[in-house]
Amino acid sequence: MSRRAQENLAAAVILGVFVGVIIMSLGYGPRARLIPLPLATIGILLTVIQIVWQNVRSTDELQVDLLQVLTRQAEKEGAAAKEGEDGPGPRQKSPWRKEAAALGIVAALAGLILLLGPIPAIFLFTGAYFLFSGHYSWLKGLVYTVAFTAAVYLLFVVALEVQLYHGILEPLVERFR
Repeated sequence: MSRRAQENLAAAVILGVFVGVIIMSLGYGPRARLIPLPLATIGILLTVIQIVWQNVRSTDELQVDLLQVLTRQAEKEGAAAKEGEDGPGPRQKSPWRKEAAALGIVAALAGLILLLGPIPAIFLFTGAYFLFSGHYSWLKGLVYTVAFTAAVYLLFVVALEVQLYHGILEPLVERFR
C-alpha cells in the first residue's frame, strides 16, 4: 500500500469517528450536544481539508526523512557537547527540573481551583504566569488576564449556564459579605 493510500485510510477512519460522534450526539438532549456536535463538525471539516490537501500536493512534498531529521538533531547536540568540553558554555538544566516545574505549575492551578474555584483561580494563575514569565509587560498581562477570565466566565457561566464550583474557601468569603 502506498503512503498516500495509508494516509487516506487513516483520514477516512478519523472521518468515520467524527461522523459516528455526530450520529450519537443527535440522540442527546439539546444542551448535551452543545460540545460534541460542533467539535465533530469542525473535525469533519478539517479532515476533509486534510484529505483534499494531501491528495492535491505532489508525493515528493509529503516525504519526511526521519533519519535525516534525527541526525541533524544529533549533530547539534554533539556540537553543543563538544563546545562544553572546550570551555565554559551555558549549562543545560537537567530534564527532571523542567518536569518538576511543569508538574508544580499544574499542581498550583489545581490547588487554586480547589481553594478558590475556577474563575478566581484562572485570574490569579494567568496573571501570575504573565507576570513571572516576562513575556508581557504587567499592564498588557493584566489586560490579557482580564480578557481571558471574562471569556471563560461568559462562555461557561453565561452562555452554557454551568454552575461552577466555589472552592473550599467559599464559606470564609461568604462570612465577610
